[in-house]
Amino acid sequence: MATVLTTCPFCTCGCGLHLQADHGHLTGSAPSEHHPVGQGKLCARGWHAHEAPTWGPRLTRPLLRRGGEPVEVSWAEAIDAVVQGLSRILADGDPIGVLGSARATNEENFLAVKLARGALRTGNVDFCLRAGLQPLIDGVAEVTGDPWPPGRLLDLERSEFILLFEGDLAETHPRAASLVAAAVKRGARLVTVGWHQTQMSRLAARHLPVDPGAGHQVIPGLLAAVLDGGSADGAGAVAADPGLAALRAGLAGLAVGEPVREVAAWYASAARASIVVGEGALLPDEARDGAAALAMLAAVTGHLGRAGSAILILPSRGNQRGALEVGVRPDALPGGVPLDDAAVIAKLRRTWSREPSVVAGLDAEAMVAGCRGLVVVAEELPAVLRAGGGGLDALASASFVVVLDSFATATARAAHAVLPVAAFGETDGTTTSLDGRVQRVRECASPPGLARPGWQVLAELVTRFGLPCTYGSIGDLHREMTDLVPLFGEIGEGQLDESWGALVSRPATGPGVHLRTVDLGRRDPVEGPCVAVFDEAFDWGSDPSVAHAPTLCRDHVARRKLFPTGFVEMNRADADRLGVRPGWAVRLTSKHGEVTVPVVVSGEVAPGMARLPFSARDRVGVVLGGRGRAGVRVERA
Repeated sequence: MATVLTTCPFCTCGCGLHLQADHGHLTGSAPSEHHPVGQGKLCARGWHAHEAPTWGPRLTRPLLRRGGEPVEVSWAEAIDAVVQGLSRILADGDPIGVLGSARATNEENFLAVKLARGALRTGNVDFCLRAGLQPLIDGVAEVTGDPWPPGRLLDLERSEFILLFEGDLAETHPRAASLVAAAVKRGARLVTVGWHQTQMSRLAARHLPVDPGAGHQVIPGLLAAVLDGGSADGAGAVAADPGLAALRAGLAGLAVGEPVREVAAWYASAARASIVVGEGALLPDEARDGAAALAMLAAVTGHLGRAGSAILILPSRGNQRGALEVGVRPDALPGGVPLDDAAVIAKLRRTWSREPSVVAGLDAEAMVAGCRGLVVVAEELPAVLRAGGGGLDALASASFVVVLDSFATATARAAHAVLPVAAFGETDGTTTSLDGRVQRVRECASPPGLARPGWQVLAELVTRFGLPCTYGSIGDLHREMTDLVPLFGEIGEGQLDESWGALVSRPATGPGVHLRTVDLGRRDPVEGPCVAVFDEAFDWGSDPSVAHAPTLCRDHVARRKLFPTGFVEMNRADADRLGVRPGWAVRLTSKHGEVTVPVVVSGEVAPGMARLPFSARDRVGVVLGGRGRAGVRVERA
């Protein structure tokens, strides 16, 4: 039996696990006892990480659509068809886009960028989950001067105070939740900010209720309370920042309730205090300013950059941070550097022997809707697009869609060309955790049929478009990435193999701190007797790594069988007022549309709220009009 140490492919915590295989077939997963993140623990997803590649509907041979049906072909024929199809679109001057993925490795995503900006000469490169994460990262960077917030995941366990803006941490990031619970057990104060009760809020010393997605509502009060209480006086260089006076003036006269004042005092007085922000905790229009305000809160209290005090932004899926760092975004070059960075452009020109595209491109949603040619790398669009399965409808107007994936997904079935690539456990590479730990993922079994490692397929495509990729091994690719992606340049020779990965993010620096006024209002007012909202949980049930794992998909499959058209969760008091019981149907009506769904009674949902599953957005999303929340009228159907 073969066993390799690898990295869990699901959430962004980056736990280490041992993957097991027998005669080339994956058979099991087990935690790495000494891994610094997992520390001998795995959540349910980690324990069953081996299942999807073994049980899923795998792609084993290249496919080309002919006469409306997919036909198996050779690799040479498939690559020729891809090059010819995309070249015709380029010759016509029509747009082509490349979608990377948080499910892909750093190496695969880097080559997706090279394919776009180098081979196809386009800035249309993105991944679908970037839109929810980017504003949070940009907000913190605006204050700290660094591309990623300071702090480590393990800082949570040592924190004396934790301010958590969630979703549902125990569901989305189980290892982070266990570290928070361990801190609480040791005496830390936990304060949760959210619109419904969760496992974490039940552990909290105080829960600050807010409207759905509106965690930003409490942040100005926290800042005002800290500044009123004099907690910013000893914050070193921050006290001399000219923006501090403007910040004080902008918050002068703000009414702050006693609960918020108490929380601000707890945060300011703690020796080690951490802030944790999940995607969806702040409305899209408020995310950048909200994250910036939280970074300023850390700065004025002296917690910014302090050992043991962290600001953690929680991406929802696997390798989102890695995808951003290697440049899978339409507004930056590899390393996340600006499009006009002369030094990086010169490096790209020298290394690629070609002038790179340095123009801003379309984002993922716009690419799916408007590009005649599209290359999709390890992405299942219904699972990651806010439009859900509706995003596939847009592909019908594309002239040529190429999908590289391990599984026979809905996206692959809509493609003109399908290139089968290795799944988790069948290829080598790296991923990057939420706090900047670059770690190896290792091959333990061979991919089925004619499937190949994704990085090799992408390298061949890049080469066929006239930009040679002479990689004898993945080590050669790493050397190119080390030269072009600044954070990868920090990784020492052999560090990925000789230790638990490399922590590559840099700590915040005092001179980089920039304070400014806070402009957080309610830009998305909701009117109606009831507020309907998506639960904003990542749709793991549609993710191929879970959807095809027999153990992990059971709850999702059972729920879809029980509620094939979706459902709505309501407080028992609201259900009683309407005269409905669990399973009975109600009609939700908004200015956007109407939907009739069965009721699920939940103690987590506050009175006056109606929670809709994000996974059922294809069926219930009409009532929200493409937004995260809406005022609705609820009636017994």
